[in-house]
Amino acid sequence: MSPTVVVTDLDGTLLEEETYSYEAARPALDELRAREIPLVLCSSKTIAEIEPLRRELGLEEPFVVENGGALVVPATAHGLAGRVTSRDGGPLVVPFGTPRESLVVALEEIARETGVLLRGFAAMSAREVSERTGLDEEGAARAKARAFDEPFVMPNGANDGAMARVESAAARRGLNITRGGHFLHLLGPHDKGRAVSQLLHLYGRAVRSIGLGDAANDLPLLRAVDEPILMPRVRGGVDEALVQALPRAAIAPQPGPQGWNQAVLAAIGSGAAPRVATC
Repeated sequence: MSPTVVVTDLDGTLLEEETYSYEAARPALDELRAREIPLVLCSSKTIAEIEPLRRELGLEEPFVVENGGALVVPATAHGLAGRVTSRDGGPLVVPFGTPRESLVVALEEIARETGVLLRGFAAMSAREVSERTGLDEEGAARAKARAFDEPFVMPNGANDGAMARVESAAARRGLNITRGGHFLHLLGPHDKGRAVSQLLHLYGRAVRSIGLGDAANDLPLLRAVDEPILMPRVRGGVDEALVQALPRAAIAPQPGPQGWNQAVLAAIGSGAAPRVATC
C-alpha cells in the first residue's frame, strides 16, 4: 500500500469555526500520529498563525500558508526525498505568491476603478480583525502578518454585479479573488492546489493523498489530492460550488472537528465511510 498523506484546511475543517478548537478531532489526530501518517496544514492563515498551532499539535511536516502563497518546510521535517533546508538551518520558505505590498496597492486601485467599497486587512487594526474573526488581539496581529495574500470585505455587500466588476478588475491585473470562511482574498496567480502538488512531490514516491476543506478557496487543494473530502459548513451545508466541481467526493458527516475526526478515521480505515456527494 502507498504511504498516506493527509492535507487539511483549518478554519471550519480541523478547527471549529467560532472557537478555533480542535479537541473533537483528537482521536483522529492521535491515530495519525500512531500510524506515522503525515498531517499537512494548508490554510489562508499566516506563518505566524500556523507555527504555534503546529507546535501545539506536535507536527513536523511541511505546511502551506496564505492560500498557497508559500510552502514552508521546517528544518525538523522528515520522511522527505533528500534534505530540504534553508541556508541558515531554519525553515525553508518557498514563495509562490505575489508580494502583499503589491496586493494592497492593487486593492485600492480596484476599489477606485470599480466604485465598490473594499476594506482590506491593511486598513484594519488588530482590534477590528479580532472583532470580525473572534480571535484575540494577539491572534489578530498574527493574522495581519501577511506576505502573499490580502483578505478584504465589501462593507456594502457582495452583490453579483459588484463582485463581477471587482473580479474583472483583479483579472486585468493578473490577480485572483477567492472566498474563505470569513473574508474574500486578493492574491496572485497561485492557489492551495499548486502548493500542495509541489509539497506531495517532496515525498519523492507515490503517495495516497487525502484532502479536507470546506470553502471555495479549498477547491484547488481538493483537486490536487487523490481522495477529496468535503466538509459541511455550520450554516448552509456543503458549499454547492464544491459539490458541483467534485460530484464524487466524500462528504464528512458533520461540520468542523467532529466531522473531520469521523471522516479521517474512516479514510484511514478506522471508522465508518463518509457519504459521497451527489449533484
